[in-house]
Amino acid sequence: MKNFRPYLIGAALAAVVFLGMAQAVQPQGKRWQYLYVEQQWVKFEPIDARNNGPRLVQSKVLNDLGNDGWELVQSGVGGYLFRRPVR
Repeated sequence: MKNFRPYLIGAALAAVVFLGMAQAVQPQGKRWQYLYVEQQWVKFEPIDARNNGPRLVQSKVLNDLGNDGWELVQSGVGGYLFRRPVR
């Protein structure tokens, strides 16, 4: 019996792992699509060049992404990270 003890312990651990994995379910929460846009592809243009107040700028790429349902998650030195729910 002492010779079989390590095998019995291994079989019991394997059964616990298999039963634990069998009960795992697919997450029911929202799923997201992510998009990363590098800084080099985003060009900013002034909205009103004749404005004497604060200088406001816009980007066609960022505006188009917003119109398509993407929301900005993070911006950094290298670029911008967007997400939207899976369609």
